[in-house]
Parts: sequence; structure tokens; C-alpha cells
Amino acid sequence: MPKVLITGGAGYIGSVMSNFFLLNGYDVKVADLLWFKKDVPSIYHGNPRYTFVKGDICNAGFRDNLLKDIDFVVHAAAVVGDPASKKFPDLTYKINHEASIKLIDKARNSNVKGFIFLSTCSNYGISEGLANEESPLKPLSLYAQTKVDVERYLIDEVRDLGWVICRLSTVYGVSPRMRFDLTVNDFTLNAFTTKHLDIFLPYTYRPYIHVSDVGRVILEIVKKFDRTKRNIFNIGFNGENYQKIEIAKAISKFIPEIKIVVSEKGSDSRDYQIDFSKLQKHIGLKNTFRVESGIKEVLELLNSGSITDPKEDIYYNTSPDTGVLINEA
Repeated sequence: MPKVLITGGAGYIGSVMSNFFLLNGYDVKVADLLWFKKDVPSIYHGNPRYTFVKGDICNAGFRDNLLKDIDFVVHAAAVVGDPASKKFPDLTYKINHEASIKLIDKARNSNVKGFIFLSTCSNYGISEGLANEESPLKPLSLYAQTKVDVERYLIDEVRDLGWVICRLSTVYGVSPRMRFDLTVNDFTLNAFTTKHLDIFLPYTYRPYIHVSDVGRVILEIVKKFDRTKRNIFNIGFNGENYQKIEIAKAISKFIPEIKIVVSEKGSDSRDYQIDFSKLQKHIGLKNTFRVESGIKEVLELLNSGSITDPKEDIYYNTSPDTGVLINEA
């Protein structure tokens, strides 16, 4: 079977993706700085097809040794999200743009068959109607802008390496490296702990996808690479565009006593609905989760008591208390 390198492979998405590739017989090499949960790689250490290397993709020497015998690169390493990129713009540019371009160029000069770049539907910013892969991009944050710039590099400059650009929906659900700073997970945690939700700009839309469905989709893109290469895909499923208020109401089915307070004001003006028909046409998968089932899953995790302090820094990309970056690399 092919060998896959997953950068940021101990992160929220990467750790779940690693599992899907391993379960399907792939050899998996993970590169990560472990700035979040330090114990994620230990989950897989007993698997002879799993290799973990700790390091920084911004380091040229570290990059030089990453790609030996690698068939596919899934590039998930990044400063993730608008809040983190706003607080730490220099680091965001260094990791999301500079290091990504250099890793792509390294792959071009190796025997890598394919480069899968994890981008974001945030690139659309504000859209009229359903946005598809040809719709104009209107990045409203440095995070989205760095993703757009790397996309343009792949499209305009890279003809000697197969690539796929994956614009991810907003992700939710349970992962070995859990995050509570994502909309569905965040709303669910707040409802669980305080029985109160403040919803800003409640009628703005966003597409959502469970982290396990992300893993399934990326695996399928790699398995069908001859069909999927040199394509841009919105990653998600039709029917999974939700307003924030709809998520709050879905949570209230499980916690009916919560108080929901809405405000028409807010700092995050993103508002977009996405068409996922192209992805469906190419790989034909159906989603295994919807937002409501993801809420139920997060509540089960919280009720289990396995997370003793969900406000711990390890569950956030920026500290909920200090705003200090806790970056996935």
C-alpha cells in the first residue's frame, strides 16, 4: 500500500485522518510539533505501519528528511482559525504560507505522487446563494488569505506534481485531540456547563462537517487520486449548511432548559452556503453524521467525565483565558 505523510497529523483533524488511513492498510507517517495534546501519537504507536516524527515544518532540515519513500502528502499543518491568525499574524504567514510553499516545492523535487492541501470554505467570506468551486473568493481574515495564496500557487505554478485542494467546511465532533473552540463543539460545551448561549449574528450561514467524515473524504480522494487530482473540492455534504441559530435550537433538543440570547451584532461577518455537488460526483460518499448527531456525541463525551476540565488550554487553538497561541504545527 502507498505511504502517506500527514503534517499536523496529531491535531484535531490529522489524528482522525491517521486512523482512517491505518484502518485501510496505508503506511502513515505523521509530522507534528505536539503543541497541543502530547499523548496523541501514543494511541497508534503499537501499529507497525505508523511512524511519528516530532518537528517543525518551518525548519528546512526537518522538511528535507520528511518525504523519503512518501507517496502522498496530506498537508494539515497550519495556524488554524481566524482568532489565532489575527493574534499571531507573523507566525500565521510563516507557517500557513511560507512553509507550505516550501513543502510543496520539496514534494515537486521528490517521488511524491500527490499533494493534498487542506484549505477552507472560509475563503468564500460572504457569498450570494450557494457557492461552488468556481465562485469568487473573498477572504476576510489572514487565515483565509494564506489559504487562498497557497491555492493560487498550486493552480498557477505547480504542473509537475499532482495536487488536490480541499476547502473544508467548519468541522465538529470528537477527536483524540479534542477542540472546544469550534462552533458546534463550543456551543454544546457552553450549553452543557452554563445552560446559556449567546449567539452573535444568529442568521449567518456556514457549512459543517464531522471530523470523521473529513477523514473518510480525504482517504477517498487519495484512493481515487487518478480521478481527483488537479481539482478543487468543497469538502462537505449538501444539506449541511446551517445558521448559527439552527445549531442552538438543535442543542436545545438535548438541553431544553438552556437560555438562548441572540444579537444581530458580531465581529465575524462570514456568511456563506456551499454546494458540494462536485465532491459527490467524484467520490460519491454520503455523510455519516449530521450536526444533531455530532451534538449528541459531544454531550456523551462531556457526560462521561473523561474530560475533567474542558477549559484546559489543550482543547483550544488559542487559550480561552489568556489568548496565548497553542498552535497546531
